Amino acid sequence: MNVAAALKTKRLRTTKRQFSYEAPDEPLNDALRKLEISFFNAVVDVAVASLRERTEMMSDVASIFSVLITFPNLPENELEKQARDLANTLTSGEHSDFDAEQLIAEMLSFPTWPKQKMTAFELLVFLQEKNLREIYPNLWVALRVAVTIPVTVASAERSFSKLKLIKNYLRSTMSQERLNGLALISINQEVSRQLSFDQTIDAFAARKSRRVDF
Repeated sequence: MNVAAALKTKRLRTTKRQFSYEAPDEPLNDALRKLEISFFNAVVDVAVASLRERTEMMSDVASIFSVLITFPNLPENELEKQARDLANTLTSGEHSDFDAEQLIAEMLSFPTWPKQKMTAFELLVFLQEKNLREIYPNLWVALRVAVTIPVTVASAERSFSKLKLIKNYLRSTMSQERLNGLALISINQEVSRQLSFDQTIDAFAARKSRRVDF
């Protein structure tokens, strides 16, 4: 495109200033330096602040749910404290996802782990494979909550982006049920592409068929 890679140097105009106790900032004559200060540094500052905030949030979440994978090595009093803190975090009003005292009892009676260190997902799979869900129901629920917490907001942002593409001004009268269905298909494209259209059509036709068999 015949565009020079270097930034042009702009000549600064000098104006007379009255005496002031606070000296003004030195004008930037270098265009590259000005770009670095006014744009690059600002973007980096925002990125660093955002990463720091998200790191602190994830650290708080990890500290709350850490009892689910560290309880075999915790003293009993510390285990009880962290389990109650977790139950209080997952309590809304009078409703709670699990009972704290029962969770403590399940952790204290849990058998030896197959490995010395396990993640929350590996422990959840272990309970599933050994059919221990009914024996440790509160631990099962707590682990399911832990492994389904979204790490980022990318999934939510992706959902809103899909909704903007699906429900435009030509589809303003679309019902909520149809919108949910189209959004679900669009978001999970990998799964929807593996579906058999013939089987889907046959199932839909069989459900909507009004023919009476005599």
